[in-house]
Amino acid sequence: MINRVWKAGVLSILLTAACHAQADQLCKTGHIATTAPPSRYQQKEDSTVVDTKTGLMWRTCQEGVAGKSCGEGAPLMLTWAEALAYVPTFNREGGFAGYRDWRLPNIRELSSLIEPQCVAPAINLTVFPNTAPVDVWSSSPSRFHSHYSWLVDFETGAFTYGERARPKAIHLVRDRLVR
Repeated sequence: MINRVWKAGVLSILLTAACHAQADQLCKTGHIATTAPPSRYQQKEDSTVVDTKTGLMWRTCQEGVAGKSCGEGAPLMLTWAEALAYVPTFNREGGFAGYRDWRLPNIRELSSLIEPQCVAPAINLTVFPNTAPVDVWSSSPSRFHSHYSWLVDFETGAFTYGERARPKAIHLVRDRLVR
Protein backbone atom coordinates (compact mmCIF):
# COMPACT_ATOMS: atom_id res chain seq x y z
CA MET A 1 0.00 0.00 0.00
CA ILE A 2 2.76 2.47 0.97
CA ASN A 3 4.63 1.59 -2.23
CA ARG A 4 1.50 2.30 -4.30
CA VAL A 5 0.95 5.66 -2.54
CA TRP A 6 4.61 6.56 -3.05
CA LYS A 7 4.40 5.72 -6.77
CA ALA A 8 1.20 7.75 -7.12
CA GLY A 9 2.88 10.69 -5.38
CA VAL A 10 5.92 10.51 -7.64
CA LEU A 11 3.69 10.27 -10.71
CA SER A 12 1.71 13.29 -9.54
CA ILE A 13 4.89 15.32 -9.05
CA LEU A 14 6.20 14.34 -12.48
CA LEU A 15 2.90 15.19 -14.18
CA THR A 16 2.75 18.55 -12.40
CA ALA A 17 6.31 19.34 -13.46
CA ALA A 18 5.57 18.32 -17.05
CA CYS A 19 2.44 20.47 -17.16
CA HIS A 20 4.34 23.42 -15.70
CA ALA A 21 7.12 22.97 -18.25
CA GLN A 22 4.56 22.99 -21.06
CA ALA A 23 2.66 26.03 -19.73
CA ASP A 24 1.89 28.60 -22.40
CA GLN A 25 3.26 32.11 -22.40
CA LEU A 26 0.71 34.70 -21.30
CA CYS A 27 0.66 38.04 -23.16
CA LYS A 28 -1.61 41.02 -22.45
CA THR A 29 -1.57 42.39 -25.99
CA GLY A 30 -4.63 44.60 -25.51
CA HIS A 31 -3.38 46.24 -22.32
CA ILE A 32 0.39 46.71 -22.65
CA ALA A 33 2.23 47.97 -25.71
CA THR A 34 4.87 45.72 -27.23
CA THR A 35 8.48 46.84 -26.92
CA ALA A 36 10.11 43.91 -28.68
CA PRO A 37 8.04 43.14 -31.81
CA PRO A 38 9.41 40.68 -34.37
CA SER A 39 9.95 43.60 -36.79
CA ARG A 40 12.66 44.94 -34.45
CA TYR A 41 14.83 41.88 -35.10
CA GLN A 42 16.62 40.41 -38.11
CA GLN A 43 16.58 36.64 -37.77
CA LYS A 44 19.57 35.01 -39.45
CA GLU A 45 19.90 31.49 -40.89
CA ASP A 46 22.82 30.79 -38.53
CA SER A 47 20.57 30.87 -35.42
CA THR A 48 21.53 34.41 -34.50
CA VAL A 49 19.31 37.47 -34.18
CA VAL A 50 20.28 41.11 -34.74
CA ASP A 51 18.40 43.67 -32.68
CA THR A 52 18.02 46.65 -35.02
CA LYS A 53 17.30 48.99 -32.09
CA THR A 54 20.45 48.21 -30.09
CA GLY A 55 22.71 46.84 -32.86
CA LEU A 56 23.48 43.75 -30.75
CA MET A 57 23.65 40.22 -32.12
CA TRP A 58 22.17 37.50 -29.90
CA ARG A 59 22.25 33.75 -30.03
CA THR A 60 18.68 32.66 -30.67
CA CYS A 61 18.87 29.95 -27.98
CA GLN A 62 20.00 30.09 -24.38
CA GLU A 63 23.28 28.24 -23.78
CA GLY A 64 22.74 24.49 -23.50
CA VAL A 65 19.80 24.62 -25.91
CA ALA A 66 20.08 23.98 -29.66
CA GLY A 67 18.09 23.38 -32.83
CA LYS A 68 16.27 25.69 -35.25
CA SER A 69 13.46 26.20 -32.76
CA CYS A 70 15.66 25.90 -29.65
CA GLY A 71 13.87 22.69 -28.74
CA GLU A 72 16.86 20.44 -28.02
CA GLY A 73 18.51 20.32 -24.61
CA ALA A 74 18.03 22.39 -21.48
CA PRO A 75 19.49 25.71 -20.35
CA LEU A 76 23.01 25.45 -19.00
CA MET A 77 22.84 26.57 -15.36
CA LEU A 78 26.02 28.17 -14.02
CA THR A 79 27.11 30.22 -11.05
CA TRP A 80 28.18 33.75 -11.94
CA ALA A 81 31.89 32.83 -11.73
CA GLU A 82 31.31 29.76 -13.92
CA ALA A 83 29.41 31.90 -16.43
CA LEU A 84 32.24 34.43 -16.62
CA ALA A 85 34.78 31.60 -17.14
CA TYR A 86 32.56 29.76 -19.67
CA VAL A 87 32.54 32.49 -22.32
CA PRO A 88 36.30 32.73 -23.06
CA THR A 89 36.50 28.94 -23.28
CA PHE A 90 33.43 28.89 -25.56
CA ASN A 91 35.10 31.44 -27.87
CA ARG A 92 38.48 29.64 -27.84
CA GLU A 93 36.78 26.38 -28.80
CA GLY A 94 35.24 27.89 -31.92
CA GLY A 95 32.48 30.18 -30.72
CA PHE A 96 29.25 30.13 -32.67
CA ALA A 97 28.13 30.99 -36.22
CA GLY A 98 31.67 31.92 -37.24
CA TYR A 99 32.12 34.45 -34.41
CA ARG A 100 34.52 34.13 -31.50
CA ASP A 101 33.69 37.31 -29.63
CA TRP A 102 30.57 36.28 -27.70
CA ARG A 103 30.13 37.64 -24.19
CA LEU A 104 27.70 37.91 -21.31
CA PRO A 105 25.47 40.94 -21.77
CA ASN A 106 25.44 43.71 -19.19
CA ILE A 107 22.14 44.24 -17.36
CA ARG A 108 21.01 47.05 -19.67
CA GLU A 109 21.59 44.89 -22.76
CA LEU A 110 19.96 41.81 -21.25
CA SER A 111 16.92 43.75 -20.05
CA SER A 112 16.42 45.05 -23.63
CA LEU A 113 15.11 41.55 -24.47
CA ILE A 114 12.25 41.80 -21.98
CA GLU A 115 8.79 41.90 -23.55
CA PRO A 116 6.73 43.51 -20.75
CA GLN A 117 3.39 42.47 -22.19
CA CYS A 118 4.30 38.79 -21.69
CA VAL A 119 5.22 36.47 -18.82
CA ALA A 120 6.40 32.87 -18.59
CA PRO A 121 8.62 33.81 -20.42
CA ALA A 122 8.79 37.61 -20.72
CA ILE A 123 10.45 37.56 -24.15
CA ASN A 124 9.30 37.48 -27.77
CA LEU A 125 8.97 33.75 -28.48
CA THR A 126 8.67 34.33 -32.23
CA VAL A 127 12.24 35.64 -32.20
CA PHE A 128 13.62 33.61 -29.28
CA PRO A 129 11.62 30.34 -29.46
CA ASN A 130 11.32 28.00 -26.49
CA THR A 131 13.18 30.38 -24.16
CA ALA A 132 12.96 28.95 -20.66
CA PRO A 133 11.28 31.21 -18.09
CA VAL A 134 14.33 31.21 -15.80
CA ASP A 135 16.79 33.66 -14.28
CA VAL A 136 19.57 34.70 -16.69
CA TRP A 137 22.89 36.20 -15.58
CA SER A 138 24.24 39.50 -16.81
CA SER A 139 27.91 40.49 -16.56
CA SER A 140 27.01 43.36 -14.23
CA PRO A 141 28.06 43.03 -10.59
CA SER A 142 25.92 44.56 -7.89
CA ARG A 143 27.40 47.67 -6.31
CA PHE A 144 25.38 47.10 -3.15
CA HIS A 145 26.45 43.58 -2.23
CA SER A 146 29.80 42.11 -3.26
CA HIS A 147 28.40 38.56 -3.56
CA TYR A 148 25.46 39.52 -5.82
CA SER A 149 25.19 40.27 -9.56
CA TRP A 150 22.40 41.53 -11.79
CA LEU A 151 20.08 39.15 -13.64
CA VAL A 152 16.81 39.09 -15.55
CA ASP A 153 14.01 36.85 -14.34
CA PHE A 154 12.43 35.80 -17.64
CA GLU A 155 9.48 34.27 -15.78
CA THR A 156 8.22 37.76 -14.84
CA GLY A 157 10.41 40.17 -16.81
CA ALA A 158 11.91 41.69 -13.68
CA PHE A 159 15.55 42.65 -13.48
CA THR A 160 17.08 42.26 -10.07
CA TYR A 161 20.21 40.92 -8.45
CA GLY A 162 20.92 37.45 -7.13
CA GLU A 163 23.51 35.54 -5.17
CA ARG A 164 26.46 34.66 -7.38
CA ALA A 165 26.75 31.14 -5.95
CA ARG A 166 23.26 30.17 -7.21
CA PRO A 167 23.22 28.77 -10.77
CA LYS A 168 21.36 30.69 -13.48
CA ALA A 169 21.08 30.40 -17.26
CA ILE A 170 23.08 32.50 -19.71
CA HIS A 171 22.20 34.09 -23.06
CA LEU A 172 25.20 35.19 -25.12
CA VAL A 173 25.52 38.40 -27.11
CA ARG A 174 28.08 40.14 -29.27
CA ASP A 175 28.55 43.61 -30.68
CA ARG A 176 27.54 43.56 -34.31
CA LEU A 177 30.89 43.96 -36.04
CA VAL A 178 31.83 43.15 -39.59
CA ARG A 179 33.49 39.73 -39.89
